[in-house]
Order: sequence, then C-alpha cells, then structure tokens
Amino acid sequence: MPLAEGTSARVSYKFYSDAAIAPGTEPAAGTDPGASGAQILRRVSTGLTLSKDTFQSSEIRNDRQIADFRHGTKRVQGPIDGELSPLTYADWFEAALRGTWGAAIADDESTFTSVAADNATSKFTLGGGNPVTEGWRVGMILQFTGLSEAANNAKSFVILAFAGANNREVTVYPAPTTQTADTEFDVTTVGQSVVVPSTGHVSRKVAVEIYNEDVDIARLFTENRVSGFNVQLPATGMSTVTFNVMGRNMTIYEDSSAPFFTSPTAETTTGILAAVNGLLRVGGSTVAVVTAANIQLDLAASADPVVGSNLVPEIFLGRANVTGQMTAFFDSPDLINDFINETEIELLIYLTTTNDANSPAMTFYLPRIKLGGADLQTQGEGGQSITLPFQALKYQGVEATTGIAASTIQIVDTQVS
Repeated sequence: MPLAEGTSARVSYKFYSDAAIAPGTEPAAGTDPGASGAQILRRVSTGLTLSKDTFQSSEIRNDRQIADFRHGTKRVQGPIDGELSPLTYADWFEAALRGTWGAAIADDESTFTSVAADNATSKFTLGGGNPVTEGWRVGMILQFTGLSEAANNAKSFVILAFAGANNREVTVYPAPTTQTADTEFDVTTVGQSVVVPSTGHVSRKVAVEIYNEDVDIARLFTENRVSGFNVQLPATGMSTVTFNVMGRNMTIYEDSSAPFFTSPTAETTTGILAAVNGLLRVGGSTVAVVTAANIQLDLAASADPVVGSNLVPEIFLGRANVTGQMTAFFDSPDLINDFINETEIELLIYLTTTNDANSPAMTFYLPRIKLGGADLQTQGEGGQSITLPFQALKYQGVEATTGIAASTIQIVDTQVS
C-alpha cells in the first residue's frame, strides 16, 4: 500500500448554500454543500484537523488504575496557508470580512465632462460630476481608455486621495503623464472591493476537502466558518496569507467513494504578489524604509459544547479586530512621534504580481490606525530598525463626502469580477 505524499494532496472547497448551523444536527453533505461545483485551492499547507474533548475518570480505585476515558464534543480547527495571489482567496477574504464584493464602476465623459492629467501633482482632474458619488473610493484602482495621451490608457492607477470641488481632483499612483483635458474617454474601476460592512453582515460556512490521491482517501471537513486571516509582507520573498478556520465535523471517504467533490474547478493561475512590487503609504506619505509588514483580522471564533450532543451548536464569531505590525529602518522621528502623540494615520498597501503597467494587483487600505508602540533597539553595526505594532479602527468620517470607506479595512482585487 502506498504512503501519502504532500504533493499528491488536493485541497478543494465549496461554500454552503445555507449558511445557518442547526444545533444537534448536520446537513446531508450530498445535498448541501453537494459534490459538484467545488474549487481547488492553491496552498502551501493546511493544518485542518478534527479534535475532540476528552475526559479521564477521576475515580479512586483499589487497583490503582484508570478504568474509563471518554470522548466529548467534536471540533474542526486549523489554518490554511498559501502564497498571496489575486483572485485565489477572494471567497475567503469575503467570508472573513463578512461583506460582499462590490461590482466595478464604469463611467465616461457623460458623467465627468472631461479629464486632464498632471504629472507634477500626480493628479487627474475631472471637469464635472463627483467621482465619490459614483462610488470611487481611496484604495480602488482605475483604468482609462480613449485618452489622447496613450501612456495613460490601459494603465492601473491607485486612488490615493480626493480634493477640490466635488472631489474632482483625484491623486493617484503612479503619476500620470501630463495631458490637456479630453472630452471623450471611458474609465472603470478595476476588479472589485470588499469591506467589513457597518450593517448587513453575511454569515458563511464552507466545506473543505483534503484528498490524498495516492492512497485514495479524502477527509471532508464540514460546516466551517472563516475566523480570520494573517497577511505577511516580507521585504524579500513572496507575500503569504493564512486563513483560520473553525468547524464542526469531519467525514472520511475512501476507495470508490473518494473524493467527495467531483470535478472541482481548477486552481487559479494568477501570479504571486511580492511586497517589492507596488506601493506602501503610511500617514499619507510614500514610505521606502519599511522592511516588513503584516495585517491580521481576528473574529475571536468560539465553539462551546452543549449537553446532549457531540456537535457544537454554532461557530460564534466576534468583532472584526484588525491589527498588525510594521518594521522599518530608523530614518526620522515621525513614526515615533505618531506613537507618542497617539496620532491617527492611514495605511495603504498596493501589491502587484509584475512590474507591468496593468499588472494584476491587490490593495489593502486601513484608513485609521493607531500605533501601539515604537520599539527602537540600538544594537549591531547595521541599519537600526523600529518595530511598530498597530490597531486598526473603523473610519468615522462621512464616506459619501470623503471617498473613504466607512470601515476598518478595504480590500481590492483586480481579478475579481
């Protein structure tokens, strides 16, 4: 009999049509989630496992031995680790934020009259309308077509800020090529965005199958909720993401019954994001001295046992607690002063898969963070690094006026459609 190898394992997932969890009972897997329509997931590793509460007898016996040991409530728990790439984890980010990806926005000269560009100020200036009213937000990515300046066409521009009357001055990255006002053009936001919403939070549950093809055995982990993520952005190496999962049960399928998911959709083929490609802005300024960063969202998932069933009645999710940390070479007192003065700053991370002008990309925008420390250790002979943990907070301004999402975090993925 062969031994299972990691390279022969396939991880697939499918979200249930019914997100509710019924205490004491499980849905029939063949009906929901059902065997068809699953998606193969790219991964580095997965630590999903079924565990049980266990109870050892405390009875004192003359034979000085333990006579009973019992199993109690079952739970599924563990991480799914991968290298971050556009589209690949779109379903998982949506589930963690408990929001919904919003559709791309398409406009033209009938809405904005005209558009001019200035390289020195890194701005597009619209002749009419209000882009914020149309749904544009800081952190979204724009592409124009039909402009007289060819260098500004089919190129990705990240929105950094709005200014001027009716928000018609749009600061972007990278700086556009200067052009006079054009009165015929099309402009779209690329991909879609998702936030932690203020209302209408969406509960989701997902089934995850790990199929070891070489031994023809599948483990189907059922009724899982995504309880958070951890995005790691090293200065060298690939960007990574870990999703934390908590669920209710696991079923084994083998031989002719394996795998459970039939003909899942092939894994995505998008490139992997690297922190060396893109942009990092802290407090409204581009920063080139950050050596690493991470963003974590924790929903404080819990699965409490009940009497009369070995299934937990629900996977409870708490507040969306977004935290993180940056490390940077020490070059000025600005970030230390931000910590000392309890200054609220923004964090925008723009990641691309290549250096192309319209490369597949993602942005992570945290409009309001506070630094929780500024640890500067003086040691060694090389560059001195400062460690900056932060807490992200919900943006309290008026979204319809400022063009900043009224949320703790906004994620944009250019490949979501």
